[in-house]
Amino acid sequence: MIALVLALAPIQQQATPPPPRRNPILDGVAVQAGESLVTFSELERTIKRVRAERPPESPEAEERQRLDILRDLMTMRLEEQAGADLGLDTAQIERITRAGLQDERERAGLQNYLAELRARGKDALAGESDRAREIRRYLWEQAALGKPFVSKRATRDHDVRPGELRAIFAENRERLLQGTVQLRVLIVSSKAVGDPEAARASCEEARRLVEQGQDFALLVEERGAGLRATRGLTDFFAPGDLFPALRDFASKAEIGELSEVIPYLDRETGKPAPEIGYQLVELHDRRTPVVPEFDSGREQLELRKQFTEQRTALILNRARERLRRDGDYYWISPLIAGPKAPTTPAQ
Repeated sequence: MIALVLALAPIQQQATPPPPRRNPILDGVAVQAGESLVTFSELERTIKRVRAERPPESPEAEERQRLDILRDLMTMRLEEQAGADLGLDTAQIERITRAGLQDERERAGLQNYLAELRARGKDALAGESDRAREIRRYLWEQAALGKPFVSKRATRDHDVRPGELRAIFAENRERLLQGTVQLRVLIVSSKAVGDPEAARASCEEARRLVEQGQDFALLVEERGAGLRATRGLTDFFAPGDLFPALRDFASKAEIGELSEVIPYLDRETGKPAPEIGYQLVELHDRRTPVVPEFDSGREQLELRKQFTEQRTALILNRARERLRRDGDYYWISPLIAGPKAPTTPAQ
């Protein structure tokens, strides 16, 4: 029996394969997209810059922002690869790159140009590489939009016909008549105060204090989990652009009027998310513009410009969805799950 166990022991040892060896070169890589890489250092630099401009309001928003940044960096690499696949001569891209950089240095001054690169964590060689990538992305955009570029012909008609312009004006007239509103918002984090019920109670207390004469802006500074830099003030929005839970309030409220306390609304879905927090909203200002007549040439030019910009953004967003759906990319790091695949097919 002992002899049998000793004979089987080497077989059992051989049946357990050694753990796979990891390439140390890939430890600093987050994503491979096409023939390019997104490194952890680039990801962290971008996250730091974006959060300085748009601080997340909650841990959930922080994680969503991180995944959005990672997705955008991956998409940029796929755009660059698609631009490179269009066949423009590499030497021609280098000439365009150097000419553009020379012009930028002359306009900014060499020292200012180098200082800007250092602020972005780059040097002159990295700046040249970035410009070459921008050119490849530009080429991809022109191809996606069907516009002529280099020796390629246009494949899409971008003209806006007069009848089409009049139809756009008629569709948007009611929206223009709404005007725009500016809100002041107090958001109380459920996590910061302990639980959703405590967040709701804090907002209810703030509502009573405002009705008694206290300054709502000061309460936002004291209790708010977001928009503190503006003391709760938002940009101006058309009421129709708001979530349904706020749309009726913004359409009918008088300036200075307070909403009821409502759960925080998830930015992706617009659904109540009390686990994130509760909010109290004040209508701070309302603008009711004079709706122009269609026969105004100036307004037609402005409307044509706005429609062209919206159509361009729509075409590029659909093209980027197709890139992410069909592109060749891999999540290298086991620490990153990567953004989810699109839930709706690209149109």
